[in-house]
Amino acid sequence: MKQLLFVAVSLAMPALAFASTEPSTAIVDLSNTVYGYLGIALFVAAYILVPLENKIHLRKSKPLMFAAGVIWLLLGLAYYRIGDLHTAHAAIKNNLLEFAEIFLFLLAAMTYINALEERNVFQALRAFLVSRGFSLRSIFWITGLLAFFISPVADNLTTALIMGAVAMAVGGKNTKFVALACINIVVAANAGGAFSPFGDITTLMVWTKGKAEFHEFFRLFLPSLVHWLVPALLMSFAVGKEPPEEHQEDVKLKYGAFGIMFLFLATITTAVCFHNFLNLPPGAGMMLGLGYLGLFSYHIKLHEGNLKRFDYILGTRSEETFTPLRAIAMSKKPIGDIIEKFDEAIFAIDTNHKITHWNKVMEKLTGIKAADAVGTNRQWSPFYKEQRPSLADLCISYLPEDAIATHYEAGMRRKNPYVEDAYDASGFYPHMGEEGRWLSLSAAPIKDRDGKVIGAVEILQDFTERRKQAHHFDIMQKVARAEWDTLMFFYGVILCVGGLAQFGYLASVSTLMYHDLGATTANVLVGGIGAVLGNIPILFAVLAMDPVMSHGQWLLLTLTVGIGGNLLSVGSAAGVALMGTARGKYTFGVHLKWVPAIILGYVASIWCHLILNAKLM
Repeated sequence: MKQLLFVAVSLAMPALAFASTEPSTAIVDLSNTVYGYLGIALFVAAYILVPLENKIHLRKSKPLMFAAGVIWLLLGLAYYRIGDLHTAHAAIKNNLLEFAEIFLFLLAAMTYINALEERNVFQALRAFLVSRGFSLRSIFWITGLLAFFISPVADNLTTALIMGAVAMAVGGKNTKFVALACINIVVAANAGGAFSPFGDITTLMVWTKGKAEFHEFFRLFLPSLVHWLVPALLMSFAVGKEPPEEHQEDVKLKYGAFGIMFLFLATITTAVCFHNFLNLPPGAGMMLGLGYLGLFSYHIKLHEGNLKRFDYILGTRSEETFTPLRAIAMSKKPIGDIIEKFDEAIFAIDTNHKITHWNKVMEKLTGIKAADAVGTNRQWSPFYKEQRPSLADLCISYLPEDAIATHYEAGMRRKNPYVEDAYDASGFYPHMGEEGRWLSLSAAPIKDRDGKVIGAVEILQDFTERRKQAHHFDIMQKVARAEWDTLMFFYGVILCVGGLAQFGYLASVSTLMYHDLGATTANVLVGGIGAVLGNIPILFAVLAMDPVMSHGQWLLLTLTVGIGGNLLSVGSAAGVALMGTARGKYTFGVHLKWVPAIILGYVASIWCHLILNAKLM
């Protein structure tokens, strides 16, 4: 599911550009050459392997990357045979520039999605919905409604995965409900993504290609809403009103979650402004937004103590955490009576620096039994390779503050602000366990009734796991965890389609569809074809053909390609993703049963667009 969540980002925001035919890359018709035939055959073979990824365990990017390379090799040979050494070179440079813009854009978007997931944003939304006690039919409508309105911002695949997790958590063993809810979520997410430049990679293509202005996509709101509501209404009658199984899931947002959400919206705004007002690539705006996140991530690291500063461990401890130290240091009772009452690792020494007490938590932390420790002066041995004084030893030294300063570096030591004559320190102990431990140490002298020092006590707390959690929030790690398979998949698609366009195939197809059949019929068919072959390469091909159409026809194409993937469960990334996470419940066959209802919604949405936007047609 993790990989699927990263694929989600690929459908997330503005920044695609496409294969173009500049004057320097004028197309020579090579479609009837053996090189062209081989290129077509190779692309078809490679794309057939894409939907089989989960069965044959071959990542979708690999066959397309291979096909892209070979197609351009064939294209180069074809141009070489006619004595042209420049056209193919210029054409592939244009395609590589298109991919570079996509790559930078999606890399930034994926990093934001990773950061939001790590801060528990999606998990908290799921837990909230699951714990509200809605009926199954209510959950059906709520998840669909949220999918429709979240996908225009968060993208359709991410939204489908979040809402799908809610449906599965609520539905439990109710296979019928999970299946219907997943179909509804897929339809709603794809429909919601169709009326926003940020909701689907296909809408991004249309927007960045300049076929529609940013605000014009919202003309598709009502047609998209109709497409979701028609099948949702029909399916809702098959969903019962019984309450779901009870679920309790307590998920808290981590520090900085709201800040990252705000920066995500600011990044979207930046990308839009770059494109609309400055005529700059949206990808450049997204990379600026990644810079916002980079600076904010530094703030989070400071707050959570990822840097080596005293206030990571020492400064974040409240007065209550020193209750055991105060109780032992100020008690007039024998230390043995109270040392086992606390959950911290504690040991005590006398003025001869011999161990007098070694509690059970100390045994667990160090692996050394009390029987082997008490009576010795080897309190240093669990922490260091060579003998050196512990913090407790230094507390009963002359001028303890000076002695402590020689053994603990600045920033990792202090005088305890809550307990008299006590001191704190923290540090990493590489010899403890297999990977070392981060410990916080607090020590204080033990005095008798007359105030004479008779020994010292030291309390240790293990902060290793907390430090690891803080260390994990690193912006570069979020970049490294981007879905590279998806990025390389887009490389393959862009280079393959761009190569075939340079052979001259798309010009022929464009004439057949948009001249002979007419724009409306062609655009409706493109949506259906996209459900089988994938909406991204289909729309990419149409944009590469660049047929002469009205504004309304380009919006119709955007609508049909966006919602056409709902006709089959394998027709969109959201459908494929949920089939993987709801394996055995939401299947191709189950989706197929409701295709008539979805087709009805498809036709109704097109009819709605043709009426509402008739002036643009």
